[in-house]
Amino acid sequence: MPMTASENAYLGSPDNPKTAAIICYITLIGWLIAYFALYKNNKTSLAGYHLRQTLLLHIILLTINSLGYWTERGFIMAIDIAWLILWVYGFFNALNEKEKPIPIIGKLAQNLFKKL
Repeated sequence: MPMTASENAYLGSPDNPKTAAIICYITLIGWLIAYFALYKNNKTSLAGYHLRQTLLLHIILLTINSLGYWTERGFIMAIDIAWLILWVYGFFNALNEKEKPIPIIGKLAQNLFKKL
């Protein structure tokens, strides 16, 4: 069976659906690039799935670290480690082109941002 143009595109190409799924995990700026430069004109299920999950991950990180100014540093460090574990889990799913929800927040993210 012949491959479509997007399946045949090299990783890093805007036409490869895996590119946006991976880039959205690299900071909030990476998420913005993945959404506006890659996903907006080439909507794929894989990219949309990971964009929704990472949006919630980035919002959680920003919120927790903003609250860290007024709370104990040890608590924030524990939350950051938990966030990192969830981030790694999602990142490797994007690398392997899997649409598996991140534990705890994955399904919530898919419901909250389903219009994305």
